[in-house]
Amino acid sequence: MIENGGGEMMHGRLRRFAVISGSIAPLLVGCAQPNPNTAAGRSDIAGQQCTLCIVQNPGDYNACHAICVQRVEDEEGYLKAIGR
Repeated sequence: MIENGGGEMMHGRLRRFAVISGSIAPLLVGCAQPNPNTAAGRSDIAGQQCTLCIVQNPGDYNACHAICVQRVEDEEGYLKAIGR
């Protein structure tokens, strides 16, 4: 027979696991963001902004032209920085 304390022990372990997982998740998400201080990071951020602009303004590329061109310029700077 299992005593009543077994369920409480399992509940405590699950709670501890949830707290640890909840603490680590924001750290991983923060580390996954592009670094805006590098050419590659700026290119990635500009690419995300370009995509978002196109989704918000379907069929109107002129509204997003400056943002999308910025991504190309940042990507060229990145490729130049790494010697390609």
